[in-house]
Amino acid sequence: MSKKIPSQDFNYKFEHRWGGEDTWFTKGKRWANKQKFPINHLALGFLVWLHGRWVDGRVDMEMASVDGQADEIVKQWDKEDEQRKPEVVETGVFGDEEWSISITNPVVVRGTEESNSGVGIGSDEVRLQKEIQKRMIFEGDWNDWSNYKEDNL
Repeated sequence: MSKKIPSQDFNYKFEHRWGGEDTWFTKGKRWANKQKFPINHLALGFLVWLHGRWVDGRVDMEMASVDGQADEIVKQWDKEDEQRKPEVVETGVFGDEEWSISITNPVVVRGTEESNSGVGIGSDEVRLQKEIQKRMIFEGDWNDWSNYKEDNL
């Protein structure tokens, strides 16, 4: 027989996690794997069953949260739609000469808002803005390039 050297008899089991979050499920699996046969089998089965129920509960909670957020968005959209409804004012009886109708739309009446840049204007930008304003003198439509006047530069 060969003589055993103490270093050949060394037997050590070690664990290493490769990143990620150490959740209750991973901790429980490690604990269950360290137990002896009947306990480890039952504990792992119970943990897998419990993890399934836990996932279902988390999904239900997240879906309820998303439903609440969707309801808030719908309420906000309804509130904005109420503000955008056109106002119809009808005077007189339809068909008479004094009959008139007036429709005003707050979106059209309000017009568009001018955008405001948060960036500071440098000296070159001021010069360029003035030059662009000089060149953008048109007759007719704002986008009618055929009416561009060279003499206004």
